[in-house]
Amino acid sequence: MKKSLLKILFKNQEYLINSYLDNNQYRINQLIHAIFVKKKFNIQDITTIPKKIKNSLEKEFEILNLLSIKKNISKDGTIKFLFKLSDDNCIESVLLKDKNNRITFCISTQIGCKMNCKFCMTGKMGFIRNLDYTEIISQILYLSAIVNKNFNIVFMGMGEPLDNYINLYKTINILIDKNYFGFSISRITVSTSGIINGINRLLNDFPSINISISINSMIKKTREELMPIAKNNPIDKLFSELYKNHKKYKNRFTLEYVLIKNKNINIDEIYEFKKLKNKNAFLINIIPLNNINEINIIKPNEKEIKWFCNKLIESGFKVTRRYRRGEDINSACGQLYWKYQ
Repeated sequence: MKKSLLKILFKNQEYLINSYLDNNQYRINQLIHAIFVKKKFNIQDITTIPKKIKNSLEKEFEILNLLSIKKNISKDGTIKFLFKLSDDNCIESVLLKDKNNRITFCISTQIGCKMNCKFCMTGKMGFIRNLDYTEIISQILYLSAIVNKNFNIVFMGMGEPLDNYINLYKTINILIDKNYFGFSISRITVSTSGIINGINRLLNDFPSINISISINSMIKKTREELMPIAKNNPIDKLFSELYKNHKKYKNRFTLEYVLIKNKNINIDEIYEFKKLKNKNAFLINIIPLNNINEINIIKPNEKEIKWFCNKLIESGFKVTRRYRRGEDINSACGQLYWKYQ
C-alpha cells in the first residue's frame, strides 16, 4: 500500500526534500502548485518535476488516498460520488449546485456514524472509523478539480465532524492556509448533532466559522427519541451554551430542523421555539425529510411544510427552507453507500 504524499507534504517537508527532492526546496513549491492550483493528482502528470524524481515519488506515494468508484449526476446539477479508500471502505461526497449556480461541497468526516439519528441512513451503518485529515482533504481536492469557480464547504456528509475533532481541526487549518487552499473561514460550515463541548472547542479555535446544529425537535423527549446523542447533550444546556457563544463571538447559528410527519410538526414545537431568548442569534433551516424506509419516519406533505414555516416566521424567526437537491440520484447521506453495498 502506498503512503499519502499529502501527509508527508503537510507534516515533514524537510524529509521529503532531503529524501526525494534532491535537497531542492523549490521542488516543494512546484509540488504544492501542481496539486493545489493545477489539480494534478497523478504524480507522472506533474510536468515541472524531473522524471527521475517523479519515478522515485511514485514508487512510495500516491497523492489522493481515495478512488472514485461511482458517480451519479442529477438533473438539477447535483453530483454524488462514492469513493473507495485504501482499506476498501467507502464514503460519499456531494457537489451541490443551487438555483443561482453557487457551488457547495458536502464532505464526509467519518465512515459511518455513532450518533444513530433515526432519520439518517448513515446512522444505520454504525461507526466504522474516523477519516484521516488527508482523506478529508482528498475529497475536497477531487471535487475542486471539477469546478472552475469558487465553492463553499459544508462538513455535513457521513459522520459527526465534532466526533473526529483532531482531523477536522487539521483539515480546517489546511483549508485556510494560504500556502494550500487559502480558503476564507466564512465559506466553511460545520454541521453537528449538537455536541456541546465540541461546539465550544470549535469556536475557541475558529471564532468566525459557521456552525449548523441539528435540532429536529424543541421538545426534550421527542429530540432524544430522534437523536440519542441529545440525552448526553440536553437541549436546555445546548441553548444555554449557544447564547453564551453568541454573546461572545457575535455569530449566528443555523438550527437545522428535519420535518417528520406526525412527529415534530405541531403547535407545541412552535411554542417551544417562541421561548428562545434571542431570535436574532438563530437562523432556522427547514429540511423536509428525504424518503427513508423506516416505521414512523414519514415525509411531510407540502401543506404541513408551509404551515410550520409560516408559524415560525409569524413568531419572528428568520426561516429558510432547504429544497432537496439530487433527490433523483439518492443524494441524501448514506443512500448511495447502501445502494452500492
